[in-house]
Amino acid sequence: MSSTSHIRLILQSYAIAAIGGGLFLLLHLPLPWILGPVTALLLTKIIWNMKTAASKRLRKGSYWLLGIQIGNTFTVHTFHNVQPYLLNYTLLTLLLIGICMVNAYLVSKWVKVDMKTSMLGSIPGGLSAVTALSESMKANTGLVTIFQTIRLVSILFIIPFAATHFFLDSSVQSAVQLPQTEQGAWWTIGLYAVMYILARLTSKFIPSSLVIVPMLLTAVLQVSGMHLYQFPHLFFVLAQLTIGVYLGHSISIRDLKKAGRLCLYYTGLSLLLILISFGLGYLFSLITSLNMATSILSMAPGGLVEMALTAQTTGGDPSIVSSLQTIRLLLVVLVLPLLLQWTLPKLEKHHRKEES
Repeated sequence: MSSTSHIRLILQSYAIAAIGGGLFLLLHLPLPWILGPVTALLLTKIIWNMKTAASKRLRKGSYWLLGIQIGNTFTVHTFHNVQPYLLNYTLLTLLLIGICMVNAYLVSKWVKVDMKTSMLGSIPGGLSAVTALSESMKANTGLVTIFQTIRLVSILFIIPFAATHFFLDSSVQSAVQLPQTEQGAWWTIGLYAVMYILARLTSKFIPSSLVIVPMLLTAVLQVSGMHLYQFPHLFFVLAQLTIGVYLGHSISIRDLKKAGRLCLYYTGLSLLLILISFGLGYLFSLITSLNMATSILSMAPGGLVEMALTAQTTGGDPSIVSSLQTIRLLLVVLVLPLLLQWTLPKLEKHHRKEES
């Protein structure tokens, strides 16, 4: 495909995505500029078999912008406030990961999927981080990607809707909007540029670095009292639209058809995972002082960006949600490989004995 055709396809995808986002906004549906584009692009692929395209450069820039947006929700009290929840949150997250592994193990005994692929396709981690783990552990990366995509789509559509309609806490909603800070000087945009460079340089060592690095650095500068330049809201809308285009484009109808009935099993696992995360989120709210929206979205096995943005509109605390979601992501990337390397050989050996 020529560069001109590719650009035309990207513009067409953005036009369809903008229509979907606009309709979601008019209907007051959650995350309109992410879920609207995903829905619109999926429907055009299913109904009219249309081709779509996305830009990697724009996607990277969008994650960087959304990291900055989330970082701006941090206040001088955020890091202090999150400390009391770390131990309980870590234990509940490890419990959630453990339940996912047990469920995936049981499913792998019923269907023709190897144990590594089943477990990696079921764990609540970021899509890119888990597919990288899959390649390093020599699992079926194609199936892992499909199963993780099913999980991601299920979570993206169910959790924001549930949080908006069932866990909305209007009494604290006004307290968690973006802080009204003094507009910073133009030259501070240079600091954002440095954050982007650092995020790119550390991408091999830090999971989701394009979100986490600018988020943490913006938060630190914000808390230190520096007045950073505040991008217009339109920038963040376009960033969300770009993420929606990327997600809608990356979901392949052909791959979903290829996975066949396995999709049904792993859709069921995803729904079970969501219900369990709701239960653990409720438990988390009981043993801490966090409100229901913040607890549910912190425990939700969804994307950091999507859960933080949902928190912003449901009376949750987006800075707490993003901090705890970062811990969950780090646990998945740092602890899970060690856990799998220790447990998988034993489970596979036990599985072979049962078969013989």
